[in-house]
Amino acid sequence: MPTPAERSSASRLNVHIGYSRAVLAYLRQQGVNPAGLYPAELLQRVEQADTGTTFPLHDFHAVIDAAQAHLRDPDLPMKAAECAQTWDAGVLGFALMTSPSISEVGNLLVRFQRLLTTVYEVQASQDEHRFELRLLPAAAGVQSPALARMLMGAWAWRVRWLTGQAALRFDASFEGPPPPDAAAYERCFGGCVRFDQPVTAMQGPAHYLALRVCLHDPRANGVLCAQAAVEMERLEGDAAGLLVVLRRRLRERLGSGSLTLDALAADLDMAPRTLQVRLEERGLTFRALLDGVRDRKAKQYLAEPHLNLTEIALALGFANQSAFQHAFKRWTGLSPGQWRKQQARC
Repeated sequence: MPTPAERSSASRLNVHIGYSRAVLAYLRQQGVNPAGLYPAELLQRVEQADTGTTFPLHDFHAVIDAAQAHLRDPDLPMKAAECAQTWDAGVLGFALMTSPSISEVGNLLVRFQRLLTTVYEVQASQDEHRFELRLLPAAAGVQSPALARMLMGAWAWRVRWLTGQAALRFDASFEGPPPPDAAAYERCFGGCVRFDQPVTAMQGPAHYLALRVCLHDPRANGVLCAQAAVEMERLEGDAAGLLVVLRRRLRERLGSGSLTLDALAADLDMAPRTLQVRLEERGLTFRALLDGVRDRKAKQYLAEPHLNLTEIALALGFANQSAFQHAFKRWTGLSPGQWRKQQARC
């Protein structure tokens, strides 16, 4: 549990309401009525908030700490993680549900993690054998072991649910000492679980990244990812600010052959490293920003039947039609031709 000093410094750190709701759902599974455990005002805020709402970190702890104390269960965060429903994460949750693959689910978690919590950042890596998702504190000196363990557990359960494959196994590592009984952790991850580690992370076989998401919907996913990007801008107080300017400049540069971070930074009289940091602060990379601009413009061009794919590829700044087709399929799960035919049937 964070100390008072940590809570003071964490005044701007938030946690998505879905994690507090998962705690309440777990309490009900255990036969506990939350109304007898929490002040009416707190309970009302949790249960009646919109799905996009975030809670201050100290309010999340008011929920989970009281539940742990009542049940006398130090493993409650890991057990409650199973009750975290994907759709309770609002627009990001639905974006995850309609993604093409687990690889893209991981990309969205990295890109939009701040919609779930500003307490931690997500770092993804992989090699030919393994992938890894790490949780890194977003602010020096502020951590929440309960939240970290709940986030990690929710990831494991969500991947199984999204793919429809209940037997998937993961390894996990956690900072801090082991619990008296690690059974809840072993049940959640299914693989090797280690404690007193330098980082909190989840690992799995690299081939899991290619697993298809059962509810994949290319059209819905594109819309939902765009909505998530708008929510990220709103979170950063930047709905009419930097990202709007960057997207406009990129649209102006499409087809010019100068679609690089350095060129964009020069347009803004900004050092490339400064621009990179500004993007990272908003959960973006230059490639993700450029992909978003190209994706939207590509769909506009594809709606014009007189434009052929080579013309569209060059207008978007691709070297050739093949590069455009590969990128478009990565964005939508469909080839440009398939997408165009699908739109023609609508």
